[in-house]
Amino acid sequence: MTRLTVRTRLLLALALLAVAVLTVGAMAWSALSRGSERLDRLHGETLESVDRALTLSRHAADLATLAPYLLTLDSPFRIAQEGQAASALVDAIAQDLPAASPLHAQLADMRRAVAELVRETSLRAGLRDRVLRTNAEIAAAERRFAALSAQPAASLAERQDWLLLQRMAAALLGAGRAENLIGMGEFQRDYTRLSRRLADAPVVFGAEDAARLSVMAEGVEGLFEARRLELARRIGAEAALVRIRQGAAAVTAHAAAQTAEAQATIAEERSRTTTAIALAKSTILAVGFASAALALVAALYVSGHVTSNLRAISEAMMRLASGDRQSRLPRGTDRGDEIGKLFHAFRSFRANVLRLDRSNRQMARRTALYENMMASISDGVAILSDQGQIVASNDRLAQILRVGPEQLRGRPRLDDVILAAGWVADDQPGGILGLSLPDGPHVERRNSRLPGGGAVILITDTTERRQIEERLRQIQRIEALGKVSGEVAHDFGNILSTVSGSLHLMENAPPDRQAALRQTIASAVDLGVSLTERLLSFARRQQLEPEVLDLPLLVEGMADLVRFALRDGVELTIAAAAGPLPVRVDPGQLESAILNLCLNAGQAIEGNGRIDVTVTREGDQAVIEVADTGTGMTPEVLAHAMEPFFTARADGTGTGLGLAMVYGFIRQSGGDIQITSAPGAGTTIRLTLPLHGHASIALGPLGRVVLVEDSDSDRALAERLLAPSAAVLDLACTAPAALARLERPVDLIVTDLTLEGRVEGWRLAETALARWPQARALVVSGHLPDVDPVSPRFPGRIATLAKPLTAAGLAATLHPLIQDPTEDAPISRPKT
Repeated sequence: MTRLTVRTRLLLALALLAVAVLTVGAMAWSALSRGSERLDRLHGETLESVDRALTLSRHAADLATLAPYLLTLDSPFRIAQEGQAASALVDAIAQDLPAASPLHAQLADMRRAVAELVRETSLRAGLRDRVLRTNAEIAAAERRFAALSAQPAASLAERQDWLLLQRMAAALLGAGRAENLIGMGEFQRDYTRLSRRLADAPVVFGAEDAARLSVMAEGVEGLFEARRLELARRIGAEAALVRIRQGAAAVTAHAAAQTAEAQATIAEERSRTTTAIALAKSTILAVGFASAALALVAALYVSGHVTSNLRAISEAMMRLASGDRQSRLPRGTDRGDEIGKLFHAFRSFRANVLRLDRSNRQMARRTALYENMMASISDGVAILSDQGQIVASNDRLAQILRVGPEQLRGRPRLDDVILAAGWVADDQPGGILGLSLPDGPHVERRNSRLPGGGAVILITDTTERRQIEERLRQIQRIEALGKVSGEVAHDFGNILSTVSGSLHLMENAPPDRQAALRQTIASAVDLGVSLTERLLSFARRQQLEPEVLDLPLLVEGMADLVRFALRDGVELTIAAAAGPLPVRVDPGQLESAILNLCLNAGQAIEGNGRIDVTVTREGDQAVIEVADTGTGMTPEVLAHAMEPFFTARADGTGTGLGLAMVYGFIRQSGGDIQITSAPGAGTTIRLTLPLHGHASIALGPLGRVVLVEDSDSDRALAERLLAPSAAVLDLACTAPAALARLERPVDLIVTDLTLEGRVEGWRLAETALARWPQARALVVSGHLPDVDPVSPRFPGRIATLAKPLTAAGLAATLHPLIQDPTEDAPISRPKT
């Protein structure tokens, strides 16, 4: 017999529960349907009645509010307009009432009352307007009478007359402002009394004013008659208002009766619905208890089988997690159902744990091997995060950097450690970052980016190698001095022969001939002294700091020394540009470089030949060319000509350091070297140096510039060229640092194509151009590719330039970028 799986058993139990739930739902649906039908019927029978009652009450309330408002209006137009609104409300109430309603008679009386209210209010408004005008005239007269009576120069009789007229005007004002007939009667009696007094004793002053007061107060058009009619119209309007309110109260009472009837109907229906719901609740409760009992039976049935097996599996898992690798479960238990699958999963997990233990042991051995390797490396190694923090390092790193091991703990930034230790960056050929301390130690730093971010830093102690290189430079200088001395020895022999021969001839020469011979001896001695001083100056010159010198003057001053060093048959010509060409270099190293190039050229000439040394100016560059008519170099030799210790001399006399030392010196000085040679066509070596004081050719305002360069020497040169024209110049050595500086608006980014061995220039330029519409980009490199992948997407906003940078080349390249009229977002300019 096939045993049911746990899933099947649970599905059966859930199916029974679903049937119970559907039963309960059907019963609830039936009860709700009946309740909905009753609500619909209740809505049809009562809610419409309640709505009509509420509408009647609202209209009645609006009418009761609008009617008193009519009493406050003074404009006949507004009174008529509001009266029409009141009549419309009465008509709306009549439309909502059944045809047989007894309220129709009441509504007819309300219509008449509204008409009377409008008529009385309109008449009252006209009278009120006339009274207000009269009051204004009387008030002005009253103030004038008071002012006349208060005149200091007036006589007693004059004052009494004006006071009498003032009192009469005051009585008229009181009558004009009285709120009822009784108050007006009081003021009328005062006026009559004062009028009689005036009739008995006419006033001498203000007789015309007294006559005017009489006209305004008495007669059919007088103030008292107008006030009487105004108050009478007001009483009539208030009587109409009372009738309107009585009608509104009757409508409200009718609406209340309809509402009470609807409430009784709702209460009766609620009682019937409550009974039906109670029955449905009892039925649902009974079915719910039955469903709960069914669920409990199913749960007990399933738990008796599932819980025990799950407990066994969980206990085995706990033992396995605590390190008991011998924990096992029996095979074959409930094979085929979910519990059996859990048993199989446990066995698979246990097997994976055992394999993981073996992998951990292998990893531990690899970690130990890695630690031993890191400890045995003679160079300092550091692994950096994206932020430049030291994640891991070997013990040798602290020794090479001359810092304590505690300074490398806590994930400090490597650049901060180097700066705190006093290391100073210096220029190195090939873009390698060199560091040195004031007391002499030197190291080289190499960066290697990691694919997942961060970098591996290798720091090599090059102090001993620097000392060897310095010794080699001295050897090279001594070698050059030896070559010069060997070539000059013959000239010294000629000088001594001249002196000796002249002395011998002087023994028998006449006096006039002796004078000529003495002059010959003096000239020979002067030539020997000059040659000796030049040799001593060259031999004693040490490696100095760079200084500003006139290049044509220095080259021309070496002419005699170079000619002495060359053998007979080799002609030397020096052509220097007119005018000074100031450059900032080490004069000793420059003289040594030129002398070495000329000696190499002389050794390359077989038989007679010529060496041409020219000094010219090209833009902001000073150019030294040394061309010879020697044998030239093959392409294979030319490819290795600048490598240290490479020599093509078959006799083994060369050290292979000449051109390598010249290349290093020229690159450190911000210049470049180029060699053109072919077999049988001679060799031309071209040295270029930046002119001092001409690095800031007008580029125009560049705004904010970001310079990205990992070579210290190239970065220093570019900084000198860009700083005079940049409003803000931000420097970066790596791609992450450059991306951080591109978070703010930038006008120009100048980036090296290759950073730390990876091509990052295109990505940095594209990021700047895409993020900032006003930005321009310049990608520089010593080996520019033939294809620019960014220009098609940003035409007119990016350019490329070959290294080494020059002010003229930089200006010529940037000018079209920052002056392009087709761009919608021109480069920003700093405010002046």
